[in-house]
Amino acid sequence: MTTTVSMGIPGVGEIRPGTHICVLYSGPAERDSLLFPFLREGIRKGDRCLCLIDDAEPGSVRDGVEWQQDGGRARHFEQLNIDRASEVYLQSGRFSVQYMMSFLSGCLSMAAESESPLLRAAGEMSWVLPQPEGAEDIFVYESAVNKIVEDKPAVFMCMYDLDRVGVSMLVDVLTTHPKVLLGGMVLDNPQYLTPREYLAAETASATTRYPLAKVRRPRTRVIATDPLQSLTESELRIAELVASGMTNRSIAEYLILSPHTVDAHLKHIYTKLDIHSRVELTMLALQHG
Repeated sequence: MTTTVSMGIPGVGEIRPGTHICVLYSGPAERDSLLFPFLREGIRKGDRCLCLIDDAEPGSVRDGVEWQQDGGRARHFEQLNIDRASEVYLQSGRFSVQYMMSFLSGCLSMAAESESPLLRAAGEMSWVLPQPEGAEDIFVYESAVNKIVEDKPAVFMCMYDLDRVGVSMLVDVLTTHPKVLLGGMVLDNPQYLTPREYLAAETASATTRYPLAKVRRPRTRVIATDPLQSLTESELRIAELVASGMTNRSIAEYLILSPHTVDAHLKHIYTKLDIHSRVELTMLALQHG
């Protein structure tokens, strides 16, 4: 098995195979700027590639991944499989951890039998937002994926749109992924709980679990300092609303402020915290909220 895998994403280096990573992005354009190069690099290397997506047509994804060669003719790649995410994750009409684990195991086995055994898989997770039947088990599944991919020639990317998911769901996303792709960098995730730790935390929680609707604070790794303490009360309120997924316009309407005032506050927040994006602000709010 190769010791490192090129992500293919501009500015993002190599990672070890056997990695389960969450990708946090804002909107379709940023998603495609991460997803397409990741799959394109796999095609170039001869890897087996899988993409599960609902927020884009499979044909448009294939067109975005394939590049022009030989006088402008597009190459087509048999090792790239693209399916609608909801049709796979909800194959029986509901989400089943057992089915998905079997599905991923089968994909790994098929890749192992090919000339290049590395499997690149990307799953866009918008299908879970309507909370279909069985969705309460999604993060049990996300945690279990770490055991399946461990020591395997594979890279699994789970893609979450920050414009659509709220802070409560992001807490669970972070506790179940050891790596985070954020702001063009792959980061070790200090909020991650191993499958054993996650199971223990779930067992110790309330008997009725609503993982998409409640904030469950990480039970380990205390952060020594809180950079959010440098913010004024107004800036802190705006930071919290950004982390909850609200747009600047929505925040302005909610706080009865002008959009210009919200923009100015946000610029001051970025400067004070030495950050450059809503994604970085959301991560800080999650870690120190």
